[in-house]
Amino acid sequence: MPTFRRFFWTAIWTLLLPLALAGCGGGGPPDDSADNDNENAETETVAGDNSAFVGTWALRQGTGAVEWYILFKADNSWLISDTPDGSAQRVYGTYTVEGNRAAGPMVNPGTGEGEIVATLSGETLALDFVEYWHNPYKHVLYNGTKI
Repeated sequence: MPTFRRFFWTAIWTLLLPLALAGCGGGGPPDDSADNDNENAETETVAGDNSAFVGTWALRQGTGAVEWYILFKADNSWLISDTPDGSAQRVYGTYTVEGNRAAGPMVNPGTGEGEIVATLSGETLALDFVEYWHNPYKHVLYNGTKI
């Protein structure tokens, strides 16, 4: 009986080990982008790259006058202020970037929470300011230009 057990476990390991190792490595189709991570690193926009957003943006509703300023910081925090330098903060939060979209939670002290969703199209920022303290949620839309 011990010979049978040894044969059984040897056969199991012989069959399972190649299957377990098959998932590790660069398998996939020949044009699989996972194998070419650094090939276009200088020209492609990478998820999480916030450089296009970082800075101060003047916010307007439609073609009206500037109402507020949103400051996207390099540390992935943001704030909306009455002033371009951020000294008169109204709301704040954090954000993550995926492609041309930045989004994240928002805190309006003393009022409630919400989120922002900002989308870049060329040099124009479209901002959806979502206020969770309304039922249903209120969406306030702004467009922005970098200053």
